[in-house]
Amino acid sequence: MAASCDRAEAPVEPPRFSSSAWANEPAGFTLLSDYGFDDAMSVGDGVPLSDGWYLYNPDGFATQTADPGAPVSPPNVGQWRYPVGFGGGAAPATMYRDLGVPRGEMYFRYSWKASNPWEGHPTGVNEISFVIAQGNILVVEMNGTPGGPYHLIVNAEFTTSNGHLDNSTGDDPGARYLFGNVNGGNYVVTPGQWYEIEVYFNMSTTSTSRDGTIRWWVNGTPVGDYTTVNFDAAHPFEEFDFSPTWGGIGSSKTEEDFFWYDDVRLSVRSGGVPPAPVANFTSSCAGLTCSVDASSSTAQASATYSWSWGDATSGTGKTTSHTYGAGGTYSVTLSVTDAGGTSTKTQSVTATAPPPPPPPAPVANFTSSCAGLTCSVDASSSTAQASATYSWTWGDATTGTGKTTSHTYGAGGTYSVTLSVTDAGGTSTKTQSVTVTPPNTAPTVSAGPDQTDLTGLLYTESATFSDPDNGPWTYSIEWGDGSSLTGAASSQGTISAAHRYLLFGSYTIRVIVTDSLGAQGSDTKVVTFIL
Repeated sequence: MAASCDRAEAPVEPPRFSSSAWANEPAGFTLLSDYGFDDAMSVGDGVPLSDGWYLYNPDGFATQTADPGAPVSPPNVGQWRYPVGFGGGAAPATMYRDLGVPRGEMYFRYSWKASNPWEGHPTGVNEISFVIAQGNILVVEMNGTPGGPYHLIVNAEFTTSNGHLDNSTGDDPGARYLFGNVNGGNYVVTPGQWYEIEVYFNMSTTSTSRDGTIRWWVNGTPVGDYTTVNFDAAHPFEEFDFSPTWGGIGSSKTEEDFFWYDDVRLSVRSGGVPPAPVANFTSSCAGLTCSVDASSSTAQASATYSWSWGDATSGTGKTTSHTYGAGGTYSVTLSVTDAGGTSTKTQSVTATAPPPPPPPAPVANFTSSCAGLTCSVDASSSTAQASATYSWTWGDATTGTGKTTSHTYGAGGTYSVTLSVTDAGGTSTKTQSVTVTPPNTAPTVSAGPDQTDLTGLLYTESATFSDPDNGPWTYSIEWGDGSSLTGAASSQGTISAAHRYLLFGSYTIRVIVTDSLGAQGSDTKVVTFIL
């Protein structure tokens, strides 16, 4: 990262410092930790050290080693190793300490040295230490591309906007690279030398009040002094880390490098920031309504309580209730907010819908139409569920099924047809009468046998017919000579009629009988007359 002015320092070891209160440590501060790296540093995750410190060291790249030239508490120092091939965007190990309660004001000091030579990352980022909160990260960094020069700066990675700060760059909001702005500008550090780094910060009253402070010193000399900083005031700092991250992803070390740390001192303003709340609640549900009670939460009296019901609705209050629109299991989230921050708790609740009312009983109904001996029925006018079944009794000791169907009777007459409709609501029946008529039978006609050798030209035809139904009847006799005769009969039997022919010869006589419904029967015979 470029800087407007660099201040070179003579490559000499700094003077010996005391581990007691330092000149730049604010008066009235309470010591939180003064750690001299006297513990063995084992491989593992969450390895406990003394004085409240823990170590994340999965690869064993952090070790305790001896350096008699350490400026505060020789000979023991912490060594972080970057082996050849170490990838950018990561730290060899992390040593961390919880700050007890969230802190809005803090002072820290430690001794630090980079190996000489040092392979800087192409991004210019070589991070040394962190103070961490939700949304706020304060990073001490050796800033400079490979080969140097390297400047000791503070990187304020906040969620709030600090674009107005002198000598700051970065997105808005986002990282703010705070360069040295007192005593001639940036402080140039030389790999292979021990440096005493001191930092003090005091958070802004609000996220927009521009009254926060960040100051830092190197070897007792003021380097940076910013008094118009916007912190994310809702999230004080909670943890201090030695997690020296080397640049960003995409590069790898081509040489073995080291960071070393000597005695680290953390101190805070007595009292600190109020402790964060702890959200908790109980719930009970009756039907679709669930009641919640956050009285078991730990929070200040001024705390606010908000609820997300898991159905895209929300509510407020320490105790409240909510009625769901449908039964089911919902994730209810409580958010408790006070001066110490915000805490959330999510639990599942199960709302039970009341049992549905019994389905209505079906209502059977149908229409019918008959042609001859066949009747068609349609129950579509019934009221029933889609799963309903439809059964029929035809009135002739036979049955059928289906919403629409038909039946052919064996004989004409009037029959009682009963429909039964059954679904989850029960069974309903409807009975109606249908009348079927057998098909019309044409008359059966006999004109008699053929006759020959008849003498005389006067002939009497005696035909017979039978028809069990649909009288009266009409008949016609076609004499075969172009003339005919018609008549009517009220009963089946014999039809007789006389006719005089004019010439001798053979004639075909046709007798036709028609019933009242238009059905016809006929027969022919041949008669022959001779001299």
